[in-house]
Amino acid sequence: MPALLKKIMNKCNVMMFAAGLGTRLRPATNLNPKPVLPLNQIPLGYYALPYLDGLQIENFVVNTFHLPDQIHKLYKNTNLNIQFSDETDFIKGSGGGLKQAENKFNKNLPIVTMNADEIFFTAENNFLNAALNQHQNHSAIATLIVTEHPEAGHKFGAIWCEADKVIHIGKDKPNDTAKPWHFIGLQIVSPEILNGIDPNKESNIFYDVLIHLLKTMTVQIYPIKCDWYEVGNLTDYQSAKNEINENLKTKEIYKSHYQKLNRLPKSQLGDLTQ
Repeated sequence: MPALLKKIMNKCNVMMFAAGLGTRLRPATNLNPKPVLPLNQIPLGYYALPYLDGLQIENFVVNTFHLPDQIHKLYKNTNLNIQFSDETDFIKGSGGGLKQAENKFNKNLPIVTMNADEIFFTAENNFLNAALNQHQNHSAIATLIVTEHPEAGHKFGAIWCEADKVIHIGKDKPNDTAKPWHFIGLQIVSPEILNGIDPNKESNIFYDVLIHLLKTMTVQIYPIKCDWYEVGNLTDYQSAKNEINENLKTKEIYKSHYQKLNRLPKSQLGDLTQ
């Protein structure tokens, strides 16, 4: 590990992936990109932001493709100092998107990547700092934030592990002892990972990059306990909204998260379902 990383353990870059088309939520996403769409009057693209509190963020980059001006406006409404990496010819995916933004990062710092439509609630508010420490102490190429989920390896692909070491990514169980974990859309990658990404084609950071490094480099997990919600289609969106509103009545982790979210600008759009 470079000496510089040891001195600034929790400084990092952040990459927010916001370039998707949101095809499963059409026609709502024909006019508005998915991160702008609201749930309980809060844009989906804001839900994960409170978990960045406490990090020393040197560079914060958001990538765009579909309706980029709306993404720009969404994040400029926050008090975060954000740069944008606009993909114009084609969507480059999580791998290609990272590569395109390479010159916007401090190349001596790890990159926290997060999807712009992830919704989860956890009492472990400092988990990203702890995961960054683990990532750098183990000289990992990637650290994936995961949780237990009954559909990991069934409805969803899974991160298959022996202890905290990732041995496979996908739906198929690689052996009898591997445990499936559910990826919640956040990970930490070392800047060296960018060296193996082709900037001229679409690529997925899992299936085109990390899966080829599992035998030679440290790819690990950082598990947290959380309530994670799928909102990629209208049925799951409605189910998530109903469950979240019920939990808001009784669960402190929901109340405290919404206190933070409510400090951000409210959406001017109506929720997808009333």
